[in-house]
Amino acid sequence: MTDLVFDVTVCLLLVGASVGLVVTAGTGATAGGAVDTDGTAIDATDVATSLATSTATVHYDLEPGVADADPSLLGTGGVDSRELERTAHGSLAGLLGRATLGAVAIDGERLTHARDDFRHRVRSRVASELPARGVHVAVQWTPYPNAPIRATTDVGATPPATATTHAAALDVPSGFPAARADALAASDDGFEAVAAVVANRTVAGLFPPSLARLALRGDAPVSTLMRHRYERAGTLLNASVTPEVAAEETTAANADLESALSRRLETDMRRRYDDPRRAADAVSVGRVTVVVRTWSL
Repeated sequence: MTDLVFDVTVCLLLVGASVGLVVTAGTGATAGGAVDTDGTAIDATDVATSLATSTATVHYDLEPGVADADPSLLGTGGVDSRELERTAHGSLAGLLGRATLGAVAIDGERLTHARDDFRHRVRSRVASELPARGVHVAVQWTPYPNAPIRATTDVGATPPATATTHAAALDVPSGFPAARADALAASDDGFEAVAAVVANRTVAGLFPPSLARLALRGDAPVSTLMRHRYERAGTLLNASVTPEVAAEETTAANADLESALSRRLETDMRRRYDDPRRAADAVSVGRVTVVVRTWSL
């Protein structure tokens, strides 16, 4: 039970979720394909479709996160190494989305390292499915473009600056509660209201209250990792949640995090957008975006 609780809490909902494929052509890019060294065309749309439909099983462990949260749990007298082992299965795009959300950072500072091994193994698994050259996959989650809280990862080499790239993008559900419609509805009440909606959905996605409470009540390393996750978020957002977490009052802890994050987002939105409506229109809490770029070799 505790293994399931922890996995769901850190976005197991991504695995097996539906994926929407949208072909895009960004600045300096065209929809289409590059050419591999053997003359076979590498089509960006084909690569994106393969990521959305191909599945994989990834084995990983939580040691990096435990080492960061409480090193005393490792080695003699600590948790059994088998307690750190995990397995994930899903589409390659879904696994990339989940791995990316494991690297959420606030103002460039990582929230936790519990998913470091998972992220490494997913990237390696996806890389093994891609052509050896001429393809780059970039994955990003952010509540809105360039928000102070975000998560990114990538696979493959960056295309040369002089290359003509071809792009395709697909969205993976983040597992976070949807926010855009409510943010738009709140926009008449100003930036503060929009930021409050985005903060609420973001914190709820990172710390689903009921599941987080179960995790805190579980055995190590699950409880240790969840406690560290909360306290780390509190530190990065300048919000004191230690008493609430100690009492397993996750709803109260989430409210403190939401308040702090909302203030941070409101300040940022006022700087980036001319009016609250435009800020609300840019909200993307509910999705992780995967962009495939290919180029001629």
